[in-house]
Amino acid sequence: MPNTNKAVKYVQILLLAVFTMVICVSSFKSMRANAWFFNAKNTLQTVNVQNNNQQELQLAMEAINIAIELDPKHPHYLQLSAHIKLLQLVAINEANNDILLAYKQTEQLLLKSVAVRKTWAETWIALAQVVSYQEGPSERVYEYIQQAKKVGPYKFDVQLGIIQIALMNWQQLPPKYKALYVNELKLAVKHGHKFARAFEVAKQVEALPILCLSLKFGTHFEPVRTSWIFKKQCK
Repeated sequence: MPNTNKAVKYVQILLLAVFTMVICVSSFKSMRANAWFFNAKNTLQTVNVQNNNQQELQLAMEAINIAIELDPKHPHYLQLSAHIKLLQLVAINEANNDILLAYKQTEQLLLKSVAVRKTWAETWIALAQVVSYQEGPSERVYEYIQQAKKVGPYKFDVQLGIIQIALMNWQQLPPKYKALYVNELKLAVKHGHKFARAFEVAKQVEALPILCLSLKFGTHFEPVRTSWIFKKQCK
């Protein structure tokens, strides 16, 4: 009987040791993945997309790819990978198969991210933007926008993303999108100095005149019309 008890104890100790080792290995992998994630984020801080820093973007992409290999389902890593892919495409204007494939890959990364974390508004609006590049102001894009608004109704990045989608597709914008655009514009101006980013977005999609015209009417936009940024951008 004593030998049996000893055997049971040895088995318990062995199982505990194995369990502890598994936890240690898993924790080590998570730490490594997190280190590569911050490596990618820090690299991005040195990037000026307008100067086409593709080399730095590639370094950031390589770092986040390692993080994803170590932790394939982490929503932060998937979202950052998608963000870097979009930055790599900013300086490219040609609509070729490689770019379309990159948009599709970015979409898949964002879908994986929201599957793990459905309450992240920034990921939903990024998904809406990526799909709008491929489909225009489609019903699927509208559904993703509504999901972003549901989980982040007061987030400026969500409002700015909706404004960008509307301006980018202005010539083919359905009535419900135009109503959404006006509503988000009213909400966005309440963020004060942050609204300056809307002018940058409008310039990126070559729709600054549309934004300026939108702001020239209505009491909601009076604070913007008296600002220096409006006078500078909307001459």
